[in-house]
Amino acid sequence: VKVRGHRIELGEVEAALLGHPAVDRAVATVVTPGGDPATADAATNSGTATATGAGGRRLAALAVPADPGDPPSQEDLRAWLADRLPPYMVPEHVRLRPDVPLTPNGKIDRAAVARIVGEQAAGRAERLDPPREGLETTVAELWRELLGVDAVGRDHDFFTLGGDSLLATRLITRLRASGVADAELSHLFERPVLADFAATLRHGDPAGETGRSALRADPEHRHDPFPPTDVQRAYWVGRTDDFALGGVGCHFYTEYDLTGLDLARLEEAWNRLVERHEMLRAEFLPDGRQRILPRVPRFTIPVVEAGDEDADRALADLRDAMSHQVLDATRWPLFDARAVRYGDGRTRLGVSFDNIILDALSTMTLLRELETLYADPSAELPPIGVSFRDYVLTVRPDPEALRRAETYWSRRVAELPPAPQLPLAADPARIGRPRFARRQARLSPGQWGRVKETARRCGLTPSTVLATAFAEVLGAWSARQDLTINLTLFDRREVHPDIDAVLGDFTSLLLVGYQPEPGGTWLANARRLQRQVVRDLEHSEVSAIQVMRELARQTGSAEVTMPVVFTSTLGVTGEDGAGTGRMFAEPVWGVSQTPQVWLDHQVVEVDGGLLFNWDAVEELFAPGVL
Repeated sequence: VKVRGHRIELGEVEAALLGHPAVDRAVATVVTPGGDPATADAATNSGTATATGAGGRRLAALAVPADPGDPPSQEDLRAWLADRLPPYMVPEHVRLRPDVPLTPNGKIDRAAVARIVGEQAAGRAERLDPPREGLETTVAELWRELLGVDAVGRDHDFFTLGGDSLLATRLITRLRASGVADAELSHLFERPVLADFAATLRHGDPAGETGRSALRADPEHRHDPFPPTDVQRAYWVGRTDDFALGGVGCHFYTEYDLTGLDLARLEEAWNRLVERHEMLRAEFLPDGRQRILPRVPRFTIPVVEAGDEDADRALADLRDAMSHQVLDATRWPLFDARAVRYGDGRTRLGVSFDNIILDALSTMTLLRELETLYADPSAELPPIGVSFRDYVLTVRPDPEALRRAETYWSRRVAELPPAPQLPLAADPARIGRPRFARRQARLSPGQWGRVKETARRCGLTPSTVLATAFAEVLGAWSARQDLTINLTLFDRREVHPDIDAVLGDFTSLLLVGYQPEPGGTWLANARRLQRQVVRDLEHSEVSAIQVMRELARQTGSAEVTMPVVFTSTLGVTGEDGAGTGRMFAEPVWGVSQTPQVWLDHQVVEVDGGLLFNWDAVEELFAPGVL
């Protein structure tokens, strides 16, 4: 079945339940709280249950205790499953019964099972304290949409329901756009219960925010040059050798091992996307401005045919040629793809993207659409009504919000601790062209599920927990515990219905100071960091690059860098992989590089677990640090 976009084998859920020593029999199903259980079960029996048009199907189960006199609790069963299954496979409802309903011919009556557990789910929904008319109802509807839940009550907590800082930011944007005044991130984090948060709001002017943020399409001038964003300009300057650890592009390289790949078909799909997305036809002018070319040559994917005796050499050559490319930004294309055919029908596909034209969400969108067109060459993708150029030229912060942000950061910059003072083996200024290497680690779905559940009980977002852990480790290796890191923001504002389909570099950066209290507990320091990040996010109209310029001005330093980066894609990619389909969900190797960066720590949810990537300039660090 498919629930909330995840493919789920009901047999796997049942097998995990049966593994519990106190369970004798188990049946998993899907239900629609408030809907028709028979309809949901009919879809389950046909193997076509999806979240689309289903009114919000949910996973549920029925369990028969091995000892009716000593049944396990529902909480115990869900905790057991959380240790063994990805979070999206843990049923929201587990109904305990003395037996499993059967049909007259002795088979499991799945319609009856769906009805029984569906009634329990509906009963829980009916016991909700519904939101009151007015602002509470407005907030509840937005929570339902953003969090993907069926119903929201007055006593529900935004973060307990699965909210994170990214969704919180989107919520505040939506509230302001709909004319709600006093919608602030800090209010949501301080008062995350719906009734309490709604009490901080008031009705305002619906024209205010939307009028300031309206995106205006200008197709007549789509090929005229336009300026880079702050981050794009930093990537442009970083390609030169004028700075320490410069001379590299912000480059993302990944290898995929695919069986039975039709390269001609993939190439055709890729060229359709070049026609569809303007930034796939982008190049930069010598003055640093960018432009969209009206036409480009056909993009081809070169392939090397390798026999058994030279396959290793061919694969090594592919990696050597592509992994640390510095693409010429003044010449199209600012991406690359090459292939090696080897073994029994296997193809190693190397894919390079220059992040000066694509951010993380754009890359995921590209790969997802590439897979769609490869699977069905006749597929028609929906049109996109605006462009990245339109966004850059027309979306501006509110002047009053910008003024407040500038005032905030002019004070805050004097309080920021230095970058992590890590033990180095070399002077960054003496390293020529840096070469990055990647290390990886994983948390299993069970481990990651427990981390998230504990975080929510403590009022923390999962990203805060990970950022605090990262800062603590950095502090343990550094000359001092307080430090400043660069936090990557996926700052794509919701100013048009098509904005999520637009490719471009919408990234911005936020300087976050980790300043633990002496003698403070780990939890207290994590909460302190979360409060600081929320305050900083409320003033994100001023980017980290502008803050570093102000820091350089106040200190009189010619060059200020914050070379350690924390990138969390939680909430961007979802829990089912890297935001793509299955074709590109499991790369076999990858690395990224960024000018003037020592270490970029990335976290991403994959198949219900957590993947850590460390991309670092190895030669910088003393042995044992990485």
